[in-house]
Formats: sequence, C-alpha cells, structure tokens
Amino acid sequence: MVLVLVGAVFIGGYGVNRFWTRELSHLTGRAAWIWTTDALEEIHASAALFVAHLDLQAQPPSAVLKVCGDQEYVVYLNGSAAACGWSRPGFRLDLYDVGHLLKQGRNVVAVEVRSPTPVGGLLLALDVEGVGSNVLVSGPAFALRQRFTLGVTDPSDIAVPVRWGTPPRYPWDYPKPLPHPFTLDEIVREDPLRIEGASGTPVAGGAWRFSLPRPTFGYLWVEFADGADGEVATSGQTGDVDLGRARADATPAVRIPGQHRWLDPQPRLIGQVLVFSTRAPQGVEVWPVAEELSSVAPGLVPGRFGPVPRSRLTTRSLRE
Repeated sequence: MVLVLVGAVFIGGYGVNRFWTRELSHLTGRAAWIWTTDALEEIHASAALFVAHLDLQAQPPSAVLKVCGDQEYVVYLNGSAAACGWSRPGFRLDLYDVGHLLKQGRNVVAVEVRSPTPVGGLLLALDVEGVGSNVLVSGPAFALRQRFTLGVTDPSDIAVPVRWGTPPRYPWDYPKPLPHPFTLDEIVREDPLRIEGASGTPVAGGAWRFSLPRPTFGYLWVEFADGADGEVATSGQTGDVDLGRARADATPAVRIPGQHRWLDPQPRLIGQVLVFSTRAPQGVEVWPVAEELSSVAPGLVPGRFGPVPRSRLTTRSLRE
C-alpha cells in the first residue's frame, strides 16, 4: 500500500513538473532566472545591468519581447528605453512587440534590474518573426555589466554570477503573461518637460524641489550628479507638500555605477518632484503619457476595477 502511495505521489509530481515545463517551453524556452549575487543575508538595495547582443540579417517585421524583472526593470534596445515594469503585486511576464526597435546587423539588448533587497532576478526571452522563438534568452548569452553603458561590449563585462534556474522557481513560480500594446517609446507622444538642476529649489531636510508648469501625467526621469545617492518623491499638486510625509514615502533611486539617469517605471500625475540627495540633481524630466493609455502603459498592473495602485517595498520598510 505504501509503495502504491509513493508511486502515486511520484507520478503526480512528475505530471505537475511536465505541465510547468510545457508551459515554460511554450513561452520562454530555456530562459533562466539570472541575478547578480547569492549572498542574501544582509539587507541592502541591489541593481544590475545585463547585456547581450543579437545579429539579424534583416530588420524583422515583428518581434516579441517577454520579460519579468524582480522588483523593477528597464529594457534598452539599441540604446532606446523600450519597456519598463515592476513586479508587485503578482509577478507578470510582460509582452511587447519590439520589432521596430531592432535593426539589420548587431542589436544590443540591455536590461536594468533593481531590487530593494539582495534578492532579485531577470527572466527574458525574445521571439523574432522569420528567425524563430526564443532566439535570445536570459542565461549564458548575457553578461553582467558592472558599470552603466549600453554598448555591445565593455571591459567590465563578466559572466552572469547566478542562475536561479528556469520557472517554476520560488518566489516567482511562473509569471502570468500580460501583453502591452505599446512600448515605452511608442506610448510617449509629446516632447519631454525638462527642468534643469539650476531651477530646483533647495528645501529643508536635504531636498530639492522641482515644480512643473502644470500637473502632467507621465514617466519621471531624474538625472543625478556623479556618485550622488538619492531618494525621489512626487506630488500630483504644484502647491506645498508635507516634507516629512514625502520623505517617508520616497523611493530609493537604486542605480548601477556610472548611471546618471533613473526612470520611475510607473507613469503618474506629477506636479512637483522632490529629490532627497547630498548633491543637487542635474535635472528632472517628465515624459507625458495620455491618461487614456495609462491602463496599458508599461509598468502598470490591470486590476479587477482598473489599474492596481503601486505598492513597493523599500529598504526603510524592511528595517522597521
């Protein structure tokens, strides 16, 4: 009887594994979760830049990028910011048609991944029409770049230090596919609103305030000074804000060495930006997005009754 039960459990487990493997093979092939470290004891914010290249004989009519990054990611294709997202609540495999950003010859795929803890991961696969499915996947094809540059190669490139394995893998299990009809460059249809660092107003508490001419819905870029750490908070209004509350809610701008421009992966209504930093930033920039497109913008999660509000872990909340 015991042998029968053991056999049933084995067969059941084998069947579940076959199911997950089949699901994985259909969408991401041999793509593995990759990361920068497996030293997880000490809580600290982490960021990584993974870079690979793909040679194409012609520009493809379409190509599907499939990506999940824990906890935030920004994908650059041939130097252009193409996609961004965040992994809470629920892990998603974001799907984008990126054919228009690929070209004949050598293409560079770079993915910035951030986490408020040392735990993180990137899962990525790329289908190219006329070439095949999963022609580029996260794994040995990627290098970990130790400074921020988007070229084909860099002297700081090293082999990816950690491969967590293919899905399902705790804590990600298998991300649920979520198609996005627009890439980041397509959804931004107006010129950016830029405020230079000299126009920022210093305020108490080591912050600089940048006020927009009018509240604008869009993506926020902050351009930091060399080597300066910082945290960022926004308000949808242009009037006074509670600085204590803003500081408590501020997001750490985790970056790779040499990276100046930091993107908040969720579009939001922005009337003013508060940057908490030891040095004044070089500027802030808002890329406007039409609000009717916000529910399908890269970085948002569609909920049961509309887009799910952002919910981030921070190094501060983890210490408390």
